[in-house]
Parts: sequence; structure tokens; C-alpha cells
Amino acid sequence: MLPTILIIALSLSSIPAGHSQAPIIITEQGFGLNRSSPLTIKIVFLGITENDLNSTYLMSNVTLPTLKYQTILAGPLNTGVVYNFRYQLVYADNSTVTSFAQYLRSIQKNETTTGTSAFINPYFTNSTTLLQARNVFYDADKVESWLASNMTLFGGNPVPGYTLFIADLHNFTIPSFTYSQYQAYNLRCRLCPPPSAIVTPHYYNRTSTDPDLGLVNTRHYMTGWGGSGRFYYMDLSAGPSYWTNELPVQVASQLRGVDTGSYYGKLWMSQFVGSYVFGAVYNLFAADQLYPVNYSQSYNIQLFVFDNRTLTEKFALPLSRTINQTRIQETLASLVPFARVTVKVNPAVITDYPGLAGIVANATTKLIDPSIQRPIVDGNLVYRWLTTNGLGHVTSFINVTRTTSEIDVPGFLFAFKGNYTFGVPVKEDIASADPGRSFAGEALGDMVLIGLSQSDFMLGNSTTPRQPSKGDGFTHATIHEMGHMVGLNHPFIYDLTEDFTDTVMGYYAYSLNYSQFDRDTFLRGVNDELLSFAQQTLSTVQNTVFNSGEILRAEQNIAQADKMYQAMNYSGAVPYSFAAAEAAYSAQQPAGSVISPSLVFGIIGVAIGVGIGILLGYLIFRRRNHVGVQHNRCPTCQQPLRWDPVQMRWYCDTCQKPI
Repeated sequence: MLPTILIIALSLSSIPAGHSQAPIIITEQGFGLNRSSPLTIKIVFLGITENDLNSTYLMSNVTLPTLKYQTILAGPLNTGVVYNFRYQLVYADNSTVTSFAQYLRSIQKNETTTGTSAFINPYFTNSTTLLQARNVFYDADKVESWLASNMTLFGGNPVPGYTLFIADLHNFTIPSFTYSQYQAYNLRCRLCPPPSAIVTPHYYNRTSTDPDLGLVNTRHYMTGWGGSGRFYYMDLSAGPSYWTNELPVQVASQLRGVDTGSYYGKLWMSQFVGSYVFGAVYNLFAADQLYPVNYSQSYNIQLFVFDNRTLTEKFALPLSRTINQTRIQETLASLVPFARVTVKVNPAVITDYPGLAGIVANATTKLIDPSIQRPIVDGNLVYRWLTTNGLGHVTSFINVTRTTSEIDVPGFLFAFKGNYTFGVPVKEDIASADPGRSFAGEALGDMVLIGLSQSDFMLGNSTTPRQPSKGDGFTHATIHEMGHMVGLNHPFIYDLTEDFTDTVMGYYAYSLNYSQFDRDTFLRGVNDELLSFAQQTLSTVQNTVFNSGEILRAEQNIAQADKMYQAMNYSGAVPYSFAAAEAAYSAQQPAGSVISPSLVFGIIGVAIGVGIGILLGYLIFRRRNHVGVQHNRCPTCQQPLRWDPVQMRWYCDTCQKPI
């Protein structure tokens, strides 16, 4: 593309030069030079000794990934970045692990589940065998703070790199689920005796509150946690959690008949540990992008919120209470510290826009998502009406700009009546009980669609225990979907454990923050984009007396950006990376030409913009599978489970029940 652009630029050399630099679009992911990004992964074992593993086997490329090509999953495309991993193993001494276990016991909270108690552990629901579930909980944020304040005990965090804490605490007087408890609870018989199984699992918990409508969300059953810093903690002896269905290591080993003290047992344990390391590395430390990360000096979020509720519903809850503009802006600004972020909420009654009201009315179906018993509004019809790749009515609301000076991100939010939700009808199957697929929000590449209803706003009326007049608003879903729009992915696509992360991009934790891993992924991606562009451009430029100054300036800025990049100061590197890209383009101009940087950058912007438009249309109409649908296996029939984002439960269509 670049030679073609230069030919066009030369043919227009007689056009008068401009007086200000026009914005440019730089998108070179997947083309030209690869960028190598080395990362050191320090693995700190707590309660696992060197004698419990075969360290040589663990460190081999059979068990741990040695490199990873970063991809854009909506393509899929290669970003041009290759992560090279180096691993360090640290075994905490017994006194340190004992001290950690003592701290956990000091913050321990107990909650017992019986056949008649209001407090229920969703994993242990077989009342025919369960007598009690004596659940023990540790505050996840406090555990993370303890590890952060004691990092010097483990040699500090590597730079550039991350630390992964892997614990096995079942031998350190921490109540844990045992194999004998597993056997008793999973007893199968024709005439079951009265319940006799007592289980003693431990977990990590947190509580969060919806910023709009105050619904308190308890998240008790986590087996790991992290995200405030550049480290993550996972406890292999915790659980089992209904969210991941993963058995604790002390149960899994005996269930599989593995003698962990044998030669093979150490190999098995190394593989078991390695599978968890893989998940943390791929999901958090070297995450893929969902959409291409793009640099801009300004990110403008335009949210159009349409009230499609009844008069009674509007009177019961004003639309203004369902979204927090300040919270959205502050959270997005934390992700892009180098740029200006503006958020504007445009509330409206949907009947003020007859065309949109008509298409929403036509899209309102009688199809029911049977797992949640909610009717759906066909999201495909609404999206087609809005998108420029369809009927193009988005231009009635906003003219979207995507340049290095300004990126507009539109969001269309709908407050539906009753309990309606967005859905996408799928291929009809008479034998299927699922005629549609519901979703609360979706990032579609060119815009965001979010649909909540009065039942979401009043969700607390049906929770256990009840939280009258409380519910979930638009703020959490908006921050989540906007994260997708700038390139962030879910933290659990390669392994479910990492859904226990302090990030709004996850499902379970109901966090309102972007994690440190999210910020690193985005800011590292911005630098990779700009530096790859600058380096490839310089590789095509011949050094002459006319451009040597610009080449030198580009090389100096590349060196400074790379220095900060390697120190993980990704935010500080961005201005140098952009300056390098600008200088490289200036150096590419032919000697003596009267073409100004503004003209060249403008031509480049138009040409690449057209390419992006074609690619974006391709990506949009190759719509990815809905983000809220993840698959596991039903413990009863072993058929795939479907994730229900509203109930926040796995659902088995074969057994017709939540799991």
C-alpha cells in the first residue's frame, strides 16, 4: 500500500502545501516487521516444594509456552507482536507459607450451608447426600494487599514481566475439600440414606455495588484473584467453585489415581500446574486483542440512551438514575492516560425518533430465551438499521471520525419495557429448546449495543435475600463494552480461572475497574502499533541530505520509546512512539517536493481509512460468537453447558436446569 500512496502523493505535488498537520491513521498490525516483546514470568510457589515437581519438565516447552504470537481475535489477524517468555521458579520457604496461612486464618469468615439454610453454595446442591457445607471465605482484596506488601520476600516483580503466585494450602491447617468428602458427596445409590456428607471447602470472596441502582453483588466462590498490580494469585487447593467446576489439586490427583510422590506423580503435578500457568499467561500477561488497538489524541464516547418503557415504568424510575456519566469517563480515562477522554450521554424518549422506534417495534419478538424466560428484541435488525454497512442511520446521530487526532465511539443504549432483552435468533431447530440467544450488550466494532429492561433496573426485588428497588444500570455494561471497542478481550477465554480478576472485562467479579493487565495490554498495543509503523517506514527510506534529520529524529524517538517500553512505562513511551511515527513519515517524502506533511498524512489517512472500512465491514458481518456464551460440560449428562449472563449461571439444555 505504501508505494501506491507515494505514487499518488508525487502525482499531486503541485497542490499547495497546507499550514497544519492533518490527522493520520496508522494501522500496521500483522504486516511488515515483527516486534519482539520479552517478558519474564516469575512463578512463586506457596506450599508446593521443589520436591513436589519435576522442575525440568515444568520448564520445558511441552508444559509452558515459550512464545506467543499476539492476535486480533475478531479477524483473526496477527498484530506483528511476538511475546518471548522466560520463567523463574521461586519456592517460598516453610516459615513464609506458615505466616501467610496464619494471616488467612486471621481474616477467615465462616458460612455454613445446610439443607434448609438460606445461604447456598451453588456447587453443592445435591441435598440427598449433603449434610453441611462448611464454607470458609477469605477477603480477596486483603489477600492481594498482603502479597503486594510482601513482594520483597519473593525477590520483587520482574521488569519487564509479571509474578504468578501458585498456592497449595491444604497441608497448612486451611480447611479444604478432601477426596473422601468428594466420594461421600458424590455417592450414587438407588435408596440413598439420609444426608451424611460434610464438606469443608475454602474460597476467596468480594462484594461490589452497582454504581447506578445500588444492587449489592456478592462474589463468594473464587479460587484466585489479582489485577491491581502486575501479579496474580491462584490457590490450587481452593474450591471447587461452581463457576469453573475445577476440582482442587488434592482431590483431582486422588480421583485420577495419581501418587504425587512417585516419579510420574511429579510429572503429573507439573502438567497440572503448567495448565494453570498457561491460562494466566495467555489471558492476562500477554493477552490478545479483540479489535485492533489504535492510537488517538482524543477518544470521544457518545452514548445515545433511548427510553422504550411504559409511562408507569418511567415514573417509577427516571432514566437519569440508570447511568453515571462521570464514572464512565473516569474509568475510561484510567485506560488512556495519554489522551483526552470525553463522555456525553444523550438521553431521549424513543418516540422522538420515529424511524428507530419503528425498527425496535418490528424487532420486538415473542421469542423467549427459555433459560431465563425473557422475550428478546432482535439485535440484528436494530444493528442493520444503524450501521453504515447496513441502512446507515447512525449518521442521523453522529458522524464517526477515526484518526490519530480523534476517535468517536458511539453507543446505543435501550431501556426496554418489562423484561425484554436483546437477542439474536439462531437457526431454527425443532428439537431445540433455545430459539434465541439473549445478551445485555455487544461491542460490534463500529458501535456498541446495550439493552436493559425494567426488570434489570429492579432486579433486587427478585434476589435472595431481597434488595427492594435496587438493580443494575447501564454504567457497568457500558464500561465493559467500551473496553472491547478499544481492543480489550475477556480475561477468561483460555482458562476460566482468570475470570476471578479485578477487571470490568470479566463476568464473575462485577468489578468496575480496568485491571493493570488491561492497561498494559492497551498501552503496550498502542506503542507496538506506532513503533512497528515507524520501523517499517524507515526500512523503506533511503537516507539523503534532505531527510537525514527526520531519520535521526525517528531513530532517537524509537530508542527512547523502547527504553521506556522495556521498563514497562508504557504510558510514558507513547509520546515518543508517536513522534517516531511522525518523523518516519516526514523522512519518506521526496526531496524538493512542495508536499506538506498535512497533505501526505491526509492521503495516507484516506487510503488506510478505506482499507479499514473494508476490513471492518468484513469483521462485523463475520460476527464473533456472542461473548456471553461460554461452554463447559454438564456433570450429569456431560453435554455442553450454555452460559446465562442474566442468571450468571451455567445452564444445561439437555437436563433443562441451571448448574
